[in-house]
Amino acid sequence: MASIIHINNLSYKNLFSNLQLDVKQGSFLSIVGRNGSGKSVLLKILLGLIPIECDIEIDGLSLKEHKQDILKKIGVVFEQPDSNFVLETPREDMKSYLRNLDYTDDQIAQKITIISQKFEIENLLDYSVANLSGGEKQIIALAIALLNDPKLLLLDDAFSMVDGVQKEKIYKILKKINREQKTTIVQVIHDIDDALYGKEVAIIDEGRIVLHGKNEKVFEEEKTFKKAGLELPFMASLSSKLKFYELVDTTILDMDKMVNVLWK
Repeated sequence: MASIIHINNLSYKNLFSNLQLDVKQGSFLSIVGRNGSGKSVLLKILLGLIPIECDIEIDGLSLKEHKQDILKKIGVVFEQPDSNFVLETPREDMKSYLRNLDYTDDQIAQKITIISQKFEIENLLDYSVANLSGGEKQIIALAIALLNDPKLLLLDDAFSMVDGVQKEKIYKILKKINREQKTTIVQVIHDIDDALYGKEVAIIDEGRIVLHGKNEKVFEEEKTFKKAGLELPFMASLSSKLKFYELVDTTILDMDKMVNVLWK
């Protein structure tokens, strides 16, 4: 499958040194690394917010030459969701966003109804943004980012203010979108356990990607995680210990599956 993101020899200040990364279309990638490793900066570079010399390709287009065309294909949610809001209410922001993309009033109304039902935010659409909680803003910001069915969704620690139950619901929706619509999702995370929701993990350390692969394979490399100043997710750590004692013979990252295997 073709790469939707291709970065070749990215160097930037003291953060990156010949960093290389290929993300295939339809991936659900979690980028992890210690604080200050440049995870969020990398997303800003992909959005063209930080100019660099290295030529980056997104969906086959050069970021240098086709930035505006590329941005039409990307949805983004930052950790601080206030940057996603301009107007008084979420509904007004949604309408404004879609009008700028030349949707008709009927199409706008339909899209807002569908996305608000999907995220169960119908009752929040006409609230003043100033009166919403941080978690509510993050969920609505995600809904706005998905209004235009982006080909690529970038998430920068986007659910840090969302409680555990709501986060489970959000990731269930995202996994379905990734699976059925083939939307590529790249998330920068600080809570390492959030990596379990994706399919792949990339570790940034000392200015480059030191490990990138499927979750099950990457989580077997505990030494690489430790060298990068990271801990394994709880389920990966548990699975590793149980494999050591020969209680399981493969990496198991799902709690229900783990219980079923152990109780056989």
